[in-house]
Amino acid sequence: MSLLTRQSLVRLARKYDALIVTDDVYDFLQWPISSTSPSTLTHAVLPRLVDVDRVLEPAPGPDDFGNAFSNGSFSKIAGPGIRTGWAEGTPKFVYGLSQCGSTRSGGSPSQLAATIVNVLLSSGALSTHIETVLKPAFQKRHRVMMHAIKKDLVPLGITVTEGSLPGTDVFGGYFLWIELPSTLDAEVVTALCKKEENLIVAPGKIFEVQGDESVAFPSSVRLCFSHEEEADLQEGVARLARVVKRILEGEIDVGAVAKQDTAAFQ
Repeated sequence: MSLLTRQSLVRLARKYDALIVTDDVYDFLQWPISSTSPSTLTHAVLPRLVDVDRVLEPAPGPDDFGNAFSNGSFSKIAGPGIRTGWAEGTPKFVYGLSQCGSTRSGGSPSQLAATIVNVLLSSGALSTHIETVLKPAFQKRHRVMMHAIKKDLVPLGITVTEGSLPGTDVFGGYFLWIELPSTLDAEVVTALCKKEENLIVAPGKIFEVQGDESVAFPSSVRLCFSHEEEADLQEGVARLARVVKRILEGEIDVGAVAKQDTAAFQ
């Protein structure tokens, strides 16, 4: 979201006294697209929603809960399965959250994982891991996948956005979104990818909010580049391209398989 959109969203939340819960840990995983070194980007390009809420006038006072808080997970930036995270908001909101039964009981948090994370934070090891391991690896995998998309998918009419924010030279996170030609249904394509190529990719529909018709992703597909090795990323894009090409050339009768093959996503 642009800064203007973020500010507008916070104002809207304030108007209706709503709470914005953000999963913005990916702000720690941003890098410049054009540079070969992610270290040239030392901080997130835009303030998070919780930061906007903190300073946007009229700023919350000491007795205000605020209208946005950040819900972060160390599983995304330290290691999968840590199952430890943090919440960031106004002092009053954080105190209220700390008094909830799941926190006060002592049975919900993972004490062992939290102790390990505490050492990683206090020693600076986590920051070093992000800067020297995660960001360079993700930057390279993103570049590999983008090259494969431009080579194999763009000639088939598929589009992809270069940066995370329009008009910027920055990307971040784990995922790429691509747009299929409007004649193709993403659910059908992804189901056929699994059936024909043993390839699992995510159709945009599963990211829609049920009952909300204001935003729909019928032709969108989300690709994850964070987990797979570089050669596998290229192979995965090639398999997706084969399925799309076969559909466009009429080799697969989409109508005959649509109902049975998309059932897994219902």
